[in-house]
Amino acid sequence: MRVTEALLVRRAEHNERNLTTLEEIGLHGQGIERIELINQLCRHLRILYLQSNVICKIEQLHRLKELEILNLALNNILRVQNLQRCESLRRLDLTANFIDKAGLLSLHSLQENEHLEELLLLGNPCAAWPGYRTYVLGTLPRLQRLDAEPVLPSERIAAARQLPALHAQLLGELAAEGVDLEEAAQVEDDSLLDAEFIPETGIVGEDGELRRPWCPATRILDQREDEAREAAAAEQKRADQERAAGLFGEPELEPPPRVGLPEVLEGEPILQKNEGKWEYRLEESSDGRSIQLDVAMGRYLDTSAIQADVQPSFVRLLAKGRLLQLALPAEVSPDAAIAQRSRTTGNLLITMPLADQQAALRATAATAAAGRCAGGAENAPGVGNRAGEGRCVGGLRSKLAAQQGAAELLPALVSVAEDGDSCDGDLELPPL
Repeated sequence: MRVTEALLVRRAEHNERNLTTLEEIGLHGQGIERIELINQLCRHLRILYLQSNVICKIEQLHRLKELEILNLALNNILRVQNLQRCESLRRLDLTANFIDKAGLLSLHSLQENEHLEELLLLGNPCAAWPGYRTYVLGTLPRLQRLDAEPVLPSERIAAARQLPALHAQLLGELAAEGVDLEEAAQVEDDSLLDAEFIPETGIVGEDGELRRPWCPATRILDQREDEAREAAAAEQKRADQERAAGLFGEPELEPPPRVGLPEVLEGEPILQKNEGKWEYRLEESSDGRSIQLDVAMGRYLDTSAIQADVQPSFVRLLAKGRLLQLALPAEVSPDAAIAQRSRTTGNLLITMPLADQQAALRATAATAAAGRCAGGAENAPGVGNRAGEGRCVGGLRSKLAAQQGAAELLPALVSVAEDGDSCDGDLELPPL
């Protein structure tokens, strides 16, 4: 995965997609192999999250003069470099990379970052070296915290005293291991791996399984193979759609997100639509005086992003650009409709009183009377228990005629306030 302008714009939604004034961006978990474009398009960044990628080299960040926090944890970095011009850098997170003992020689490049206060190197091979903490503190005496632990004044004094001996010990160990000391200390212009060609690191065992060692090249190979599988799956899906189009006509395509509620023309039939595939229930209330629509909107959807439209014969909701449109089994009074939003589940409940309340009351009374008759008919002399008699009928008794006049379009629901008490964890909104 490469860093593109489209990716940066997409991740800058919180700043109205404006890159020139962007101060914080999260590019974690994107499979990024190289740092690029950020240097040119996001000059005022203060916080940059690049963790959980496959970045091999710290590069192209020298123009970020205002950068204060840089997170490069869980990448493939082998040494610290090219951060000398990040003058405002305060916190650098390099947790769980591949910086080994030789990589400790590159830490001197951070001496020019005068404001650097915190450094995290846990999870790197260099942290297993016995003199690791003392060597780091001696090389970077301005640090206030190392690996999330505060630096004591006594530690700083002891590190400054022991640094020459530790440095000589480190050079001796590296030389004995055959490490090129001059190359290990080079931090200005370093290329860890060829960005285009990565040689295979694995070995095929006797069982035919490919086994790869844990190293930066392996992470890049795994990432590229995952991307290739995703691309092949997308291509297969496209081919299946084209094949289905040839057999059964054009495949059904997902409609584009709606900007607002569509206009309903007079006399136009109301079609049932559930573009967002919302789970809902449309039923009569327990008292028989209203119709209730309960929609599972999800607790993290802001109420201000929901538009509602209650008409005498139908109800509509618009959320995330998707329309829910349902014809009602009876005529309701739009002006008396009430919306409630659950604080725990996020469900939206719209209660729509029936337009003919007298008919609703008569139907409720008839239902109750039928229930009483059914209960007393069992032992009453001379009364037969034929099928269908004395049975309480659930649901609406009849479908009332819909009015022809169009009701007024309801405004978007107001945001749910965080304070205030309500029964059963529900928040009651003003009448629709």
